[in-house]
Amino acid sequence: MTSDFQTLRDFDFNNSTVYLWVYKNSERDIRFRTHYVQTDRELNDDFKSIANTELNRITEQSPYSPIAQVNESGCLALTCNDTDFDLLKTQVNRLETENRVTSVDQLKGTKGYVVKFIHNNITVYGVRRSSSSFQTKYNKSFINMMFSNGVLSGIQDNSFSIKKDFDFYVINNTIFIANKRGFETAIQYKTAYTDAFNQLKQTPAFLSLFTEIQPIDEYIGTNSMQLRRMTVVEMKGIYNNPNFLTSLQSVNNTRQWGINFDATSGRIIPCANTMQVILQILLDHRLISEVTSNMYDVPDATQL
Repeated sequence: MTSDFQTLRDFDFNNSTVYLWVYKNSERDIRFRTHYVQTDRELNDDFKSIANTELNRITEQSPYSPIAQVNESGCLALTCNDTDFDLLKTQVNRLETENRVTSVDQLKGTKGYVVKFIHNNITVYGVRRSSSSFQTKYNKSFINMMFSNGVLSGIQDNSFSIKKDFDFYVINNTIFIANKRGFETAIQYKTAYTDAFNQLKQTPAFLSLFTEIQPIDEYIGTNSMQLRRMTVVEMKGIYNNPNFLTSLQSVNNTRQWGINFDATSGRIIPCANTMQVILQILLDHRLISEVTSNMYDVPDATQL
């Protein structure tokens, strides 16, 4: 990922060839329906400027996780294998001449767009979800469009709009995320989190921790952040450690965390009052400073 990040930052956007594709979701196995949109030189220069500005800002990367956040000078990185981007990539790598937009109606209802920058046999994909297919007035954060004679042009006061940033970039097999929420919306990651939580609830090692699963179901619900946290719980899998429940019960009694355990089975008795503490422990986010002995609940942690 480090080499791909450097290649992305060194990429010559100014001398690249630009191709704009719009996409909609599809119920078929291909997952996306795409069309190529011919653009004029001025709009292509705008796309290059957007990429240059953003990559001048992004100077560092860190690994993606469901609860990691993008800082003001960084991005999150993960491989394409962890997403369905390759399905979108296949669709936008088709011949432009055979998949060209011929009517403005084909731009309506688009879920997002991909800008391909190609130079010296290297391709960078800039991807953004559509905030809204049509805008009623000019906004400085948008490039407004006019579709005429099969060509999309940037103007100051028309309706079809493109945002002045990208949610994420793809080079080789690595995704670099500039806008996490946009990335997860474009790739529909919430669905993946929901599926992961449903699978976790069927895992014997996880189920064996609790006397019942319903309070956990009710606490997590359909909340996006809670679903992300449960994905991290599954990824870390600290509950698989030998004697996890025995160790947890001992620390719980010493620190008086208030978690209840079944006297016979030794399992956790989950309830609404203790679910927040239980989740922090399963995330391994309840930490104690060796210097001050102070205890902290942290939103995320990187193991050293």
